[in-house]
Amino acid sequence: MKHHYFISGLGVLLAIDSLPAQAQADFRPGYLVRPAGDTVRGQVNYRGAHRGAQQCLFRATGEQATTTWLPAQLKGYGLLSGERFSSQLTPLPTPPASPGSPVPGPGEPARQLFLEVLADGPASLLSRKDDAGQEHFYVQKAGAAQPTELVQVRQQVPDGAGSREQVLPVYRGVLTEQFADCPAILLSISKTEFKASALTAAVGRYNECRQPGQVAPPSPKRAEVSLEVLVGGQASRTTYDFPAGSVKLPANWAPEVGVGLSLGRRLLRQKLTFRAELHYVRQVAEGSASETNYFGTTQTYALRFATAYLRLPILVRYAIPGTRVRPFAEVGASINYAPSIDAQRRPTNGGSSGGDWQPLVPGQVGPGNPFREYEFGLVAGLGVQFPGLLGGHSLALLGRAEQSNGFLLIGGYNTSVLRGNVLLSFNLTKN
Repeated sequence: MKHHYFISGLGVLLAIDSLPAQAQADFRPGYLVRPAGDTVRGQVNYRGAHRGAQQCLFRATGEQATTTWLPAQLKGYGLLSGERFSSQLTPLPTPPASPGSPVPGPGEPARQLFLEVLADGPASLLSRKDDAGQEHFYVQKAGAAQPTELVQVRQQVPDGAGSREQVLPVYRGVLTEQFADCPAILLSISKTEFKASALTAAVGRYNECRQPGQVAPPSPKRAEVSLEVLVGGQASRTTYDFPAGSVKLPANWAPEVGVGLSLGRRLLRQKLTFRAELHYVRQVAEGSASETNYFGTTQTYALRFATAYLRLPILVRYAIPGTRVRPFAEVGASINYAPSIDAQRRPTNGGSSGGDWQPLVPGQVGPGNPFREYEFGLVAGLGVQFPGLLGGHSLALLGRAEQSNGFLLIGGYNTSVLRGNVLLSFNLTKN
């Protein structure tokens, strides 16, 4: 049963992703830079690193009409959140040699593209993504007609009876040549990795060398981290399986509080976020069950399952971009830790108390305690986010379902739990 929630959550993610692109417009505060250098403020449709390199969709503040701008028509554009794109005549990679020919095929002519500015100064680091999602990096010194691509070549070379991959860091030679006028930083280039953060740091060191003491403009963040507070409630239903049968023990709504850490990578138009949360909740599930002993006598028991526990959900959230409302779906797993478990039963006669409360499972107390302190569950949820609703802070309303395997797992006994949560989250980090 618990796998159904996980599969259903994945289905919701795919359904959201299949919505028309127009419905997923993600207009954010931004600006255009025209060829004359004047700036026009408005809203830019953030389309990701690939589509954003081809064109810019822009609308003036307060208007719905959208204008499409091509790289040849602008000097660049940007978002107020920090991302900047510069229109550049960009050299394209030369295709590899065709089979049977040692000579590479003719390369495409350079194209005017919007390249994202990762570092700026006497030297700039630029990037774009191609049709296959592969990221390309370029370095351009002030006054250069066009940027130079930084390349890392991967090739198969013979190795005994087989072959192995050889990595050639060609980009280090390009950086060494470009930055030859700053000998103090050349040694560090030999250790520079082929990734955005390392290349940005290398260009930053060169710019500091050329303009010591100048504060470099901040590079756009490639990850968005935010801290949230969550409040709400939870209801649950514990399925108590025991040798004589199975009963459902409902638990009414109980308060739930938590904190969450969200990491949004700059990919898929920032629709994906990875979340880790910590929640606290205390619930009491109650019901009744009957058992027949060896002598044929049926005894009815009142059951009480009180648990106070911490929940650690790890989730992937997929949101439809939007300026005012962002619906989202999420799936993941939760590890729950219960420092306090009080599971008891009490004999009843005709609906009245027939004895004292006893351990739910014989041998529950002492070294033979059959309860463990943790359980594992699968989680799926839906919600809607309201960006910047309260002074730049976002609110979100969400509902989740979780199916766990329970804190009791011994022969003949089980206590799986189905939970439902309604939560309101407040983002402490401004948009």
